[in-house]
Amino acid sequence: MANATQDYPKIDPKKTNQLISSLGELVEKHNFDEAWTIAGQLNSILKEQAENLNGAEYSALESVIKSYYSLNEQYKKFSQRTYAFARRANDVAS
Repeated sequence: MANATQDYPKIDPKKTNQLISSLGELVEKHNFDEAWTIAGQLNSILKEQAENLNGAEYSALESVIKSYYSLNEQYKKFSQRTYAFARRANDVAS
């Protein structure tokens, strides 16, 4: 059976950093759909390349991913509450 280093190519720190940067830029622009895709790519890197990351790299990447998913969840809740408020305000105004 092949180990993880044989199944997957060695992690490319430059690509990973570019993805993290893209994730930050997309969130800053409130583009959560595209950000979700980037976060998924980063999550795949984390899972597939765990053996190729040192402790600090793993922790940093894991932290970015967890923070994004937490933020996305808060954003979804906020969006739902905003929509509900708008509906109530429209009902009152009618």
